[in-house]
Amino acid sequence: MSTTDSCCTCATLLTDVKVPYDAESEKPLLHNRRLECCSRQICATCQYQNPRFQSYCPFCQISSGPSALPKDGLRLPPSYTRSPQSSSRGRAESPPPSYADAITPRRLPDPSTGTAPPRHTEDTLHFVGSQDSLQSLSLAYKVPVPTLRQHNNLYSDQLLVARKWILIPKSHYTGPSLSTPPNPDEEERKTKLRRWMVATKCADYDVAALYLKGSDYNLDLALQAFRADEEWEKNHPMHGKGKDGDGRRQRLGTGGSLAGQIS
Repeated sequence: MSTTDSCCTCATLLTDVKVPYDAESEKPLLHNRRLECCSRQICATCQYQNPRFQSYCPFCQISSGPSALPKDGLRLPPSYTRSPQSSSRGRAESPPPSYADAITPRRLPDPSTGTAPPRHTEDTLHFVGSQDSLQSLSLAYKVPVPTLRQHNNLYSDQLLVARKWILIPKSHYTGPSLSTPPNPDEEERKTKLRRWMVATKCADYDVAALYLKGSDYNLDLALQAFRADEEWEKNHPMHGKGKDGDGRRQRLGTGGSLAGQIS
């Protein structure tokens, strides 16, 4: 035993360990133990305080006496990479399971992805309106709010605003839907309005509706018209520095985008 050897559990130098003795015979009850599996040492004090260490290695998880653990210790988790031994034996390890396989069709998120409602489902399909909330849907269909969240993969009540539809579980409701399916033409117009606002960086809904109506809801023509107007206003700025007869500053024009002129 070296003078620098220490216990692998309490980190006490083995030379400083107080070995427990029998009060009657004054013989040592235990001795420092060297583990056969990894050559570490456990002091007599740790073995006395925790009798399991007398026949067990806490690092290799191997027991030298009767134990419920496997004889060779706990096995490592399987590797997802193909090892040379498996390839030489001709056994091909299966790849890890795909995350998409664990998501059922009814769990697919609908907002912003344009996912269509499921065609074949035993649940009741409810199209979300602007006035709907989880509490109102819970009262209307007599379904607990936690059940609606879990069934539609909603982690927060505010996420309902981004959904176009949700599923009412058949375990709580089997009647007809209490909502009206959206008009495809109206949904297409709303989609074009959102795309126009994103492309032009103009958040004014009235301006977007004005340009799209003027182009018969042709998105390309509406974008060209807006950019042409912006270019004209850039080349012909409006100046509002005059004063009226009362001495007050008169605003002759707002300049900038058409959104400012409408407002």
